[in-house]
Amino acid sequence: MGQAAGIWLQTARLRLRPLTLADEAGVIEGLNNPEIASWLATTPYPYPATDFRAYVATAPEGETFSIHDSTGFAGLIGGGAELGFWIARRAQGRGYAVEAAVGLLQAVFEFYQGPVRSGYFMGNIPSAKVLDRLGFVETGRCSKFCRALQQDMDHVDLVLTRDRFCAVNPQGASAGP
Repeated sequence: MGQAAGIWLQTARLRLRPLTLADEAGVIEGLNNPEIASWLATTPYPYPATDFRAYVATAPEGETFSIHDSTGFAGLIGGGAELGFWIARRAQGRGYAVEAAVGLLQAVFEFYQGPVRSGYFMGNIPSAKVLDRLGFVETGRCSKFCRALQQDMDHVDLVLTRDRFCAVNPQGASAGP
């Protein structure tokens, strides 16, 4: 997905742009919310600004995007061989995760034949619904370490092929919630 590094992706209500230092306040606020951090595997809690700056400096080019709606920062999404996302508390419940993921996956599948992997910790019903809506299919379950909670948790592993994505999402990025 390196070709999309300088590209802003536009959906019906959202703009996705490569993550930059300008996103620090929104990311720090979101990842220091235990209701968000507890569902993420590799993110520490609390999440210090130094970790954010280090991530921005080393993030794979064109794979991590900040999500913005008409009022500002609304979350993060990462795509390539693996899809991950979180939505800021103020923006949850509006269908932004599906909309952002469809927009990003369209771009990903232009450059990458797939499949794309994803998953969620058991109990994360909102993420399970988003991934199901996108067309992801369960491939197994495992125990995965949650850094924020410092414990192993039950995890559902998923995969999405390009053909399945296109069949489930025929309208592409213009599809709303």
